[in-house]
Amino acid sequence: MPQLVSDGPRLYKVNMAKNCIDVSYTKGVLWVSRSRMGSKFGRLKDLLWFHNHLFALTDTGIWFSNNQGSDWGCRGSSKTARSMVALQDGGKNLQGLHQDGHLYESYNEGADWRRLG
Repeated sequence: MPQLVSDGPRLYKVNMAKNCIDVSYTKGVLWVSRSRMGSKFGRLKDLLWFHNHLFALTDTGIWFSNNQGSDWGCRGSSKTARSMVALQDGGKNLQGLHQDGHLYESYNEGADWRRLG
């Protein structure tokens, strides 16, 4: 499960101790807390850079930021979204691994999911 992702010039990592996302502009030499994920976000599980958005998978659902983690919007808080354990770039669609072991796909960046296979 990626807890370190890049959008090119920046690196983002999950800071498990503070339950926040840190960003580095120096290729990992120095890190700055970019986003404190408050209690409404739940525990951070995974990060993904997908279609020019930073996605954060938490136990409350899937969140996205289009300003490098400064602000967050909820993309999906359904039972399915909350039960994801990992996200991946499926090319055109967002894919998620569910805790039941099945792969799911979203055509609307995490709002709705359908099981594959």
